[in-house]
Amino acid sequence: MENIMTLQQVAETLEELGYNVKSHDNAVHIAIGGTETPFITVATINENQELVMTCQVAKLGDLNEDDIPAVQFFLLDANTRIRPYAFGILTASDNDDYDDAAEYPIVLTDSLPLGDLSVGELASSMDSLLVALESSDDALRAGL
Repeated sequence: MENIMTLQQVAETLEELGYNVKSHDNAVHIAIGGTETPFITVATINENQELVMTCQVAKLGDLNEDDIPAVQFFLLDANTRIRPYAFGILTASDNDDYDDAAEYPIVLTDSLPLGDLSVGELASSMDSLLVALESSDDALRAGL
């Protein structure tokens, strides 16, 4: 396959790599991290022609309130170890549907420029996502 330029090509490539994929008009949903309760990663293309990968790992409201500062510290600290992925929190400024802070998703995210995105780079991004998911496990469990 030539360079990956579209969501359809993302879906086809990930299926060829063995991922369970569901395509939608403006997104591709990818199951990752287990067969019983996989994490769902959403791939979209933004206005800068980047493939944006976003994987929700929890909601802010899932955490014990007293543990939030410690979990946030760990996740922020982990950002330097899990590159190219980074932890973030989606808020009402990202999506008008989030009107309650307890519903704010805690996510892992990465962006890959389209144009010369290869199969190998996409596969590497998915491998990095698995590493990032494993890194988040202890911190999130401590706060749940």
